[in-house]
Amino acid sequence: MKRPSAVLLAAALLIVSTHAETRRIDPRAYLEHIKFLASGDLEGRGNGSPGLDTAADYIASQFREAGLEPGGDAGTYFQRFDMITGLSLQAGNVLAINADRSAVDFQIGRDYQLVSTSSDQSAPARPLPLVFAGYGISAPALHYDDYAGVDSTGKAVLIFTHEPQENDPRSAFDGQTNTMHASMMRKVEVARSRGAKALLVIDDANHRPATDRFRRWLREPQAEEYGLPVYYLSRDRVQRALGTRMNLGTVSAEIDRDFEPKSRALNGLTVNAVDQTVKVRRPVRNVIGLLKGTDPSVQAETVIVGAHYDHLGRSGRFSMSQNSTGQTHHGADDNASGTAAVIEMARAAVDARTEFRRSVIFMTFAGEEHGLLGSSHYVNHPSVPIDKTIAMINLDMVGRAGGRILVDGLANAPSIDEDLKAAESSSSLKMTALRGGPGAGASDDASFLLRKIPSINFFSGFHSDYHRPSDTWDKIDAAGGAAVADLALALARQLANRAERPPFVETIQQENHSTGAVGAVSGYGPYFGSVPDFANEGNGVKFAEVRSGSPAAKAGFRGGDVMISFGGAAIKTLYDFTFALRDKKPGEKVDVTVLRDGKPVTAIVELTTRP
Repeated sequence: MKRPSAVLLAAALLIVSTHAETRRIDPRAYLEHIKFLASGDLEGRGNGSPGLDTAADYIASQFREAGLEPGGDAGTYFQRFDMITGLSLQAGNVLAINADRSAVDFQIGRDYQLVSTSSDQSAPARPLPLVFAGYGISAPALHYDDYAGVDSTGKAVLIFTHEPQENDPRSAFDGQTNTMHASMMRKVEVARSRGAKALLVIDDANHRPATDRFRRWLREPQAEEYGLPVYYLSRDRVQRALGTRMNLGTVSAEIDRDFEPKSRALNGLTVNAVDQTVKVRRPVRNVIGLLKGTDPSVQAETVIVGAHYDHLGRSGRFSMSQNSTGQTHHGADDNASGTAAVIEMARAAVDARTEFRRSVIFMTFAGEEHGLLGSSHYVNHPSVPIDKTIAMINLDMVGRAGGRILVDGLANAPSIDEDLKAAESSSSLKMTALRGGPGAGASDDASFLLRKIPSINFFSGFHSDYHRPSDTWDKIDAAGGAAVADLALALARQLANRAERPPFVETIQQENHSTGAVGAVSGYGPYFGSVPDFANEGNGVKFAEVRSGSPAAKAGFRGGDVMISFGGAAIKTLYDFTFALRDKKPGEKVDVTVLRDGKPVTAIVELTTRP
């Protein structure tokens, strides 16, 4: 939908008359912010950590020095909320491998760590028979299945990390590049589908055991809730428990050599395992500054410019690096780069405040890495009424532009295309405008899209340092990042000066693929059409939204419903839904039960392929 030509002409004249007054963002100043935020002193800005608090104070001081008004709670720059940031160990964690007349005990923090807790920690401990299932992989298309010929129902399953023939480029797997079968979540999914009651994971012989991570995990414990207890153990101590029944190094080499599973029941061995943890809640803060617009007729309306400033801290929970718990994930590109851009955009906007008819809110979010929690909190507790927010601009990973930038979100706001072209006219960057691509709704912009607010996301692309400790400041393209900030600020100016607010256009889009649990639901399996509410902490999967025209929508489900059953399987966590959905195929019909206003509602959903 294009605006009338007269409006376009007026907007163009406004740019000509005012753009020259706006200073360009200095790459050196931009990079200095990143150096601070991604420094070792801030230890990766993990949610609930002192490093994140230091980052929040720094951003607030920059907003104050720039001349922004406080936009947070009680006249401050901060909007506080609580979130679950990790786990606290309780008394009673037990792990032992028992032989007929002896037992090898494992001490948490010395000999093992928790990867996943069970959904029901009140269940009594019972000895579980132990079976070995190679790498825990079932890949019929690759003619490899560790579970073929072994019964794992009701048992503890011992498996290796990674994949067979990892160093062989001729492997049916990808040789030196791991496939999805190497991921812990995939291994858990397969174990659950085969009836396992616990999963014991050790490093395969091609990797040196990372036992030093066990104690580090105690300092910042992180675990998922896959509905299956998963333990990462010392390989040497497991070998001691196995004795002469099986040599782990030998069996790993045999699998690599002939590509044949060596799975077997470990007769005479049982496992006692109990996991006892409680979730830890800690306060975190969004940081909000306000630049009031100059036109009284539209000053109450706002454009939001945002970026998340949290990262992974020292946690290996969402890391793409194997055995990285305890290592600082610096997060220079993800997302000190976007945060630095917002800080410098705020400074430049205040210097040119007369150019903005509408108000502009500059904001950095906490909790993004745990599921967009900061932006979700803001849209539910906005500083300015949410219906007065006309658009949102998000910057997530913009520090490796290299002369080009991806801009997404136009599918839901096609009228912004002209604004973007006007902003691009003075930019040195090669811009690729996407419409419903991988960046749409893949970050905090998703929270605003759910409220039907046009949202544009700037993104310079994934790279090999993503979610790894190696995402450091020295790899940042400072000139490119500053150019992205210039472009995004020019777009903010265009939106703030539009004659009319941009309309939101409904589209049928896939669920986003941004992080952990979201990608898990959307990455494989048929299409259902719900968007999970990550802030939900009760049992079941709460829908933040149900996509228009999706199978779930056609069955009558809607945002706010809480799924408790899918195809006869109880749904307690998002992972329960993930695993249940992946077991289905497009065209299948499944009974789905949700709670709506506390009452169960059941309908049949016909799953489809993804749009």
